Amino acid sequence: MMRKKISLALVCLTIGLLSGCSQKTAEAPKETSAKTQETTRESAATYPEKNINFIIPYSAGGGTDSLMRLMTAAMEPDLGKSLVVSNKPGGLGQVGLTELASAKPDGYTIGALSNLDHILVLLTGENVSYDYDSFEYVGAINTTVNVLMANDQNGFKSLDDLVAYAKENPGSVTVAISGKTHIAEVALFEQAAGIDVTTVMQEGGGESLNAVLGGHVDCAVLDKKFVAQVEGQAVTPLASFGGERLSVIGEIPTMKEQGYDVATETYRVITAPKGTPEEVLNRLEASIKSVTETDEFQEKMENMSEIYRFLGRSEVKERLDNDYQAMVTLLKENPNAFE
Repeated sequence: MMRKKISLALVCLTIGLLSGCSQKTAEAPKETSAKTQETTRESAATYPEKNINFIIPYSAGGGTDSLMRLMTAAMEPDLGKSLVVSNKPGGLGQVGLTELASAKPDGYTIGALSNLDHILVLLTGENVSYDYDSFEYVGAINTTVNVLMANDQNGFKSLDDLVAYAKENPGSVTVAISGKTHIAEVALFEQAAGIDVTTVMQEGGGESLNAVLGGHVDCAVLDKKFVAQVEGQAVTPLASFGGERLSVIGEIPTMKEQGYDVATETYRVITAPKGTPEEVLNRLEASIKSVTETDEFQEKMENMSEIYRFLGRSEVKERLDNDYQAMVTLLKENPNAFE
């Protein structure tokens, strides 16, 4: 192959010297490239010029769908075009993100993903046709955390109580979970505490709540919204998985401040295909920030039990990088962590 390339170059040089065509042949691609770049910049400067397709890789009516529809509706007046939402559920987001990754990177097909689902698919999914670098991560507008709760009949009044018991009785503590995100969080906790527990998969958070309230399991991993529902019940919230305390769930301490190096949260990331022009990404980031920082928008989020937190392009990429690396490290140390 190398010999063919060298020979072809020599032939072109010889012909060029004889006919004077060499210069035209060499300069044409540069002119074409310059024109293409200029056209791209002009197009990005006037973005958007048509409606935008917004892929949500989950079913209609879920948390991601509801939040993203609220945001896209707010962005339409700012951008001057419609954002047409398409639900593409399946495989923890894999179906929708496969379509998004292969879309033309011109800003007219964007979407959203959930951070931990995205990472788990990349690390454990089958037949995944994209990778971590297949996307531009534009921003995020929310944060939420899960809480580890224990049934009082076991005497676990603190996280240390649970850890001490689990160390003396490996595998005996049962924890209700409902999804791969919970599997990852429990695995991180097991690693940090040096314990082994038994997870019991439920169909949803409601089932996990009933399981721990009824004493069918020792503990449950539940979304923060369930904290209010266990008040006055024989269930004690032991710790939040988040990196910092959230006022909406009172004074529940984090795992990290109790000495266990675990800090996870769930947030939705607005995403575009890799190669989307910088001008377009900056326009989208600015629009997201502008429409979501208003009191009216944040009040609507609060009514949806969502916590507002804006992360711009560099911030969300750094946060996602850290989440990704934490899961990679976990799998290196425990290849069976998510099984």
